[in-house]
Formats: sequence, C-alpha cells, structure tokens
Amino acid sequence: MSKGAQPVSPSVVKSAQRVLAILEYFQERRRSATVGDIAGALRLPQSSASMLVKSLVALGYLEYGEKSRLLRPSYRVALLGNWIQKSFFKHGPLTDTMEAIQQDIGETVVLGRQNGPLMQYVHIVDASYAVRLIIHVGTLRPMARSALGLMLLAQRPEHQIRAIVRRNNADAEDGELRVNERALLAEIEEIRRQGFAESNGRMVSSATTIAMLVPADRKATPLAIGVGGPIERISRRREEIIDVLRRHLAALAAGVG
Repeated sequence: MSKGAQPVSPSVVKSAQRVLAILEYFQERRRSATVGDIAGALRLPQSSASMLVKSLVALGYLEYGEKSRLLRPSYRVALLGNWIQKSFFKHGPLTDTMEAIQQDIGETVVLGRQNGPLMQYVHIVDASYAVRLIIHVGTLRPMARSALGLMLLAQRPEHQIRAIVRRNNADAEDGELRVNERALLAEIEEIRRQGFAESNGRMVSSATTIAMLVPADRKATPLAIGVGGPIERISRRREEIIDVLRRHLAALAAGVG
C-alpha cells in the first residue's frame, strides 16, 4: 500500500504532484478503490481527493462506478506511455521483462532512473514472499547509496560522479550515511568491470539489491533494473539472480529499437 505522497521539491506544483500520486496509487494497488481509500492512503484531505478524482473522471483518466462507488484508471491511462516502451523495445514492454524476472526469482523487481542527485523508483513488481523488500513508486534514494543509483553513476564521467557524491554527502543528516568518495570511485570501476552493482544493506540494513543497466537506445534516458530482498535470501541466491538478470536483459537488448 502507498504510505502517502513522497516529499517533493518546493518547485513542484502540489496539485500536479497529487494527481500523479493518485495514478501511481492505482498502479501499486492494482484494483479499484473509493475516494476514501485514496485519501487515506495518500494522506490527502477528503475534499481535495474528491475534487481531484472528479476532475480525472471528467477528463477520462478515471472511471467511476455509480453503484459500487469504486474508481479505477481508464484505458486512456494505459495508453499514455505505451508508445515509449514500443519505441525502445521491439519484443515487448520492459514491464513484461520485469514480470518475467519476478516469476523466475520470486523477489521484488525494481526499475529506477536518475532524478538530479537522486535515484527514483519508477516501476515495481512485488515479491511473492511474505517477508520482502517493500518499496513504493516515486521513492527517492541517494545515488551513491543505492544499487540502482550506483549502476547509473557508473555510466557517468568522474567529475559528474564526484559532484553527485558530494551533494549526497551534503544532504545526509547523519554523518554515518556519508560516502567515502575515493572508495566509491574504486567501487564504480569494479561495477563497470563486472556489469552489476549491489547495495549490501547501505539503504536498508536488512536488505540488499543487485542491479544492472537496462539496454536501450543511446537517446533514451538511462534506466537501471534490480532484484532486491532480505540480505540472507539474496546472498544465498546471488549467482542465480545475476544469471537471470543477464539472461533477460540480453533478450531485451536483442529487441532494442
């Protein structure tokens, strides 16, 4: 379940952020909901949620059942980003690849992109285990402390990496969360050599994620994909997870437009 809208920059228009949070709520929930459900999950005033929902229904982005009083995204929402995935991947959407990886491994599969000095999760396929890594779409992580962020940093030149690491360190409220710049640059070289990155409890002490770069056209925004879960379980299946990621991403690379 969503636990409220993620903190955003003061430059973001509140109503725009709330509208997108509603759509992401349905992506995460994957079933119909009432206005009250939405307001409670996103911590919105009932009156604000009601106004936003009515606007989305009027615009055709949400459907409303008169008898059930349940809301759900319309087919119009499903089509919004369809052309983007088709333009990148000839053999099916990236989300299909994520679902296939989850079926093979059973753990949480995440997709992320760079957002300034941070990494942001843009799509998540939940694990089938009761004890699992729980992340929400839109969550932001320091680039230098997350597996997906490290994988994306490895695609950048050194001066950009240093700038992002320094920004992450400056934003860290706890000194223990700051990253040693020299050690991280050495780790980036190792990530480039082996083709994957690991968080090893840096963000959540009991969890780890193994991440790789999503193959795509050079003009596309770089994306990283990862498999995450409890450290003990992921560590035990580390080689298997790496093999599954490589196999599915190789198939995806064969279909890049």
